[in-house]
Amino acid sequence: MTQSQKRFEESLGLLFNKAPNPQNSCLFLKSSSDEGVIRNGGRNGARFAPQSFLSTFKKFTLTEKIKSYSFKEMEVSNQEEERVDFHRSQELESKRIQSILDSYDFSRIYHIGGGHDHIYPLLKALGHATKKLIIINIDAHADTRTDTEFHSGTPFRQMANEFSGEFHLFQIGLHPFSNSFSTLSPLEKSQVKILWRSDLTDSSLKSFFEEIQSLVEPNCKVVFSIDADALSAAEIPGVSAVNPAGLTREELLKIWKLYKNLPLTHGPITGIYELNPVYDHLSCLSMKTMGSFVFDTL
Repeated sequence: MTQSQKRFEESLGLLFNKAPNPQNSCLFLKSSSDEGVIRNGGRNGARFAPQSFLSTFKKFTLTEKIKSYSFKEMEVSNQEEERVDFHRSQELESKRIQSILDSYDFSRIYHIGGGHDHIYPLLKALGHATKKLIIINIDAHADTRTDTEFHSGTPFRQMANEFSGEFHLFQIGLHPFSNSFSTLSPLEKSQVKILWRSDLTDSSLKSFFEEIQSLVEPNCKVVFSIDADALSAAEIPGVSAVNPAGLTREELLKIWKLYKNLPLTHGPITGIYELNPVYDHLSCLSMKTMGSFVFDTL
């Protein structure tokens, strides 16, 4: 066995595409496209994030706790489809996700973008199986812009306007300087709660999640959405829009653990969007920071 083979046998890469373990099977949905970011005036490059993130993640060391896991990665988006007809591409992506979720049973789902617009196809796919969606969004921006053309800044307003059931959106980490009056205007048929970055404390988080918990019921879906630009530029510089006053990795993990402790009747569903390896450090700091976060959620 060569040195490279030995390292692979001791890495998380060994767990990809192995025989599935029903109790510990993780699906990585990849949305390798960033047309929505470009349409929103953001920096292109997020389309490379799924490959860059997973390449880094696969190099992490296999541990006793995680060796029982099995990982599967599947691409669900298409950049060329988005350039031809953006809204139709969202519909096609949603159908791909729905088909995968109907065909496989995973204990955990991680959706890696691409722009934050890709959470819309994920929510649309999940909406076929529930009449109640609860989204916990960690972000600097509300992503509820009122623009008539859809992009990475519109997914939650877009979904709220279309979804026929209950839609609850809980936003954590927003900055007043990053959100306009129109963006923060009320959504149709939905409830939005905001915990501003400046108000984020252990006490405020506890109260926030008590309200979320009161809404959780057996047949609803609760999604944990991370826009990577919610985190501090000191820890994650490789994003579509750099955050000068963002959350730390440890704060993010603390919030995710509150999500995991909710009385969910499904496995964790975590979306990670807006990573941009083009603007990352040569050390891959952003990918390693987010990869270590995912590692700690397993």
